[in-house]
Amino acid sequence: MWILRWVFIGVVFLAVLGFSLQNTSAVQIKILSWQSGEIPIYWVVYAAFAAGMGVFFLIAAYHHIRYRVQLRRCQQKIKQLTDELDRLRTVSLEEEINMEDEEGQPPADLGESEREGES
Repeated sequence: MWILRWVFIGVVFLAVLGFSLQNTSAVQIKILSWQSGEIPIYWVVYAAFAAGMGVFFLIAAYHHIRYRVQLRRCQQKIKQLTDELDRLRTVSLEEEINMEDEEGQPPADLGESEREGES
């Protein structure tokens, strides 16, 4: 598999090199009142690509941070709800045990079918 990766990298490198060698004509860039000197067109394309990658990286980093914060909040909420559920289960079991000890019979809130099954 590693050989395919190196072959792919080589093909991409040769394609970029071929693009650079075929697009050597000089251009001027004008932005508002600023004007560049004569530069090869492939430098313009590479700079635009790099700028696009930079913008993409900033947007991706923002979303990554936002989703990590959201994940952390969800994990805290899950822990809080799990602790509450464990506490309620423990309280419910302790109440049933206390009621059976006091009355000598199961709690009164059991349905008819559950009482019949116990006899």
